[in-house]
Amino acid sequence: MSSSFFLKGKSRQVHKRKGEKIKKKNPKKPNGPNLENGNESSGSDLDIRKFSDAEESESDHETAEQKKLRLAKKYLEEIEKEEAKRAELKEIDDVIEDRLKKDYLEQKGKLKYEIGEKYEVPSEKDLRLIRAKEHRLTLTCVCISSDNNIAFTGSKCGTIIKWGIKEKRKLGSLTYKTHSNLLKGGITSVAITTDSKYLVTSDESPNIQVWDPSSLKHTHTFKGHKDFITGLVFRKNTHDLYSASKDRSVKIWSLDEMAYVETLFGHQSPITSIDALTRERAITAGGRDTTVRIWKIAEESQLIFNGPVGSLDEVKLLDEEHFVSGSDNGSLCVWSVLKKKPLCTVTEAHGSENEVPRWITSLATLLNSDVFASGSYDNSIRLWRVSDQYRKVLPMFSVNVSGFVNCMQFTSDGKQLYVALGQEHKAGRWFRQGGAKNGLLVVNFSIKS
Repeated sequence: MSSSFFLKGKSRQVHKRKGEKIKKKNPKKPNGPNLENGNESSGSDLDIRKFSDAEESESDHETAEQKKLRLAKKYLEEIEKEEAKRAELKEIDDVIEDRLKKDYLEQKGKLKYEIGEKYEVPSEKDLRLIRAKEHRLTLTCVCISSDNNIAFTGSKCGTIIKWGIKEKRKLGSLTYKTHSNLLKGGITSVAITTDSKYLVTSDESPNIQVWDPSSLKHTHTFKGHKDFITGLVFRKNTHDLYSASKDRSVKIWSLDEMAYVETLFGHQSPITSIDALTRERAITAGGRDTTVRIWKIAEESQLIFNGPVGSLDEVKLLDEEHFVSGSDNGSLCVWSVLKKKPLCTVTEAHGSENEVPRWITSLATLLNSDVFASGSYDNSIRLWRVSDQYRKVLPMFSVNVSGFVNCMQFTSDGKQLYVALGQEHKAGRWFRQGGAKNGLLVVNFSIKS
């Protein structure tokens, strides 16, 4: 029988050679105490390990009372850090809560900033007329990006110019010479998405052109209208486009899919103006049919508002529940979506000439506020303030300009107004103001805090 695997007797001795040391390794325990010189460290030593070596060496010379005081201070510092972190998180939560509340009130049309009384009358130095050789003829339209960084203008000579607001100069242009296959006649409208991803333009053709606002490269053409387009607007925070045309229809387009969606009918004459905000709705002015229509797209219905006699040429939303209209009989009307008649009317808002009221040629609203502006051809832009639950319109002041005020837009902070000026009306050549200059007027406002 073979010998047992286990041998009895003394264990084998390990002899060290001369000049050689045998190293003994202490087993490491993952979470156990450190072993130094064969002795376990105490619990208080474990706490001290949390601090730096410098603090450890310092603690070797301190008394028990000093140690307690030091640890207490360290504990208080940790508490202060935690409280600061909580305060920061609460601040973030408050910002989110305020934003959600603002978005909710905006959707309901109940968000309103009353800042009309804080505006100061601009002086001559606050007005700046910018001109470019590409805009030889009357400027017809203007739009501003939501971040207030760039503006686009169109003119009757079929050119579009990109302006840098911060740079205060021209950044690029699209002309008939360079894009003769795409630009047909005078530009009638320009619009840009909230995220500045798409720019759309229309001219004296039934087509809508889509561009990249950064590079000004052409990306798509929408075809479908039977007459030229009179207005373009994007639904806020989306890539849904609404177009209005002389063919009396409104068409909806999706730029996410670069596709036609549907057509809305109802107006009895060419549509002259269109606007939209966040809701899935569009609002239009029907010119000679003297109606404003709100198109409830999801519900497939429309609200009809009958305006004053004449041609109802301009309409702009103040918020989701109120809007302003302007007619060729010189009247300004403020409306609620809940009432069929105007809440208030200003007759001959820009005076008359030879006993004929001057037309309202453009409107601009500072969204969710009590401020809006109107333009005509009386050499002035007039600013107005709504009050008394939208039942009164009070004049604020006038800004002197020269020529037809064909289109206007406020920057989102209300501190600037961009105005497309020209010698002629944007829609025709009934008469001309020879002394006026075709250009982009920038009006700077001071608003009291």
